[in-house]
Amino acid sequence: MVPALALGAERPERGSMTQPPRKKSQQLLDLPLMLRAYCFLGLLEGLAGMTGFFLVWLSKGYGLMELQAIAPSILSHSATATMTIYHQATTMTLAVIVACQDGNFFACRSERFSIFRLGFFTNRFIWLGIAVEWVLILSIIYSPILQKIFSTAPLQLIQWLALLICPPFILLADELRKIVVMNQKMVVFKNQIYH
Repeated sequence: MVPALALGAERPERGSMTQPPRKKSQQLLDLPLMLRAYCFLGLLEGLAGMTGFFLVWLSKGYGLMELQAIAPSILSHSATATMTIYHQATTMTLAVIVACQDGNFFACRSERFSIFRLGFFTNRFIWLGIAVEWVLILSIIYSPILQKIFSTAPLQLIQWLALLICPPFILLADELRKIVVMNQKMVVFKNQIYH
């Protein structure tokens, strides 16, 4: 949430004053925004989180069939040997979601413009928010008291390295979406001019 607050300090987009005003009837949280947030970016983050969860289990020798077989004992908390893996898998899921949100913050800086056009360092508050976010997640993962409260477990180096994929994955997916949307708008605009 801290980096999301930094989006409030974002500079106005170039050319925003040349855009026609928003209709009074248009909601701030309209359907395209909700679809982007939940059906596109949210879906990608959910898939990434579940991938992280299952990759932890796979790295410990548990495939989907083995995981299904031990699921009742995990849910009843009677599987002491596998609870450590379960805690690590859920911790990985949380860390993946946080890492994906880092890409999401940069993607959400503009609905129209690429982050490569805006620049990564033009809103330094986002970096401050990301630093605070990672201090919090590291505390949740490595502080013994918070480990007990949140049922987390330390991650391995390879798992931390895998998290580096998440921000560019989300950011580049949204960059491609922006290109497609802008191209569609150009086609509609050209059709209106010629007709």
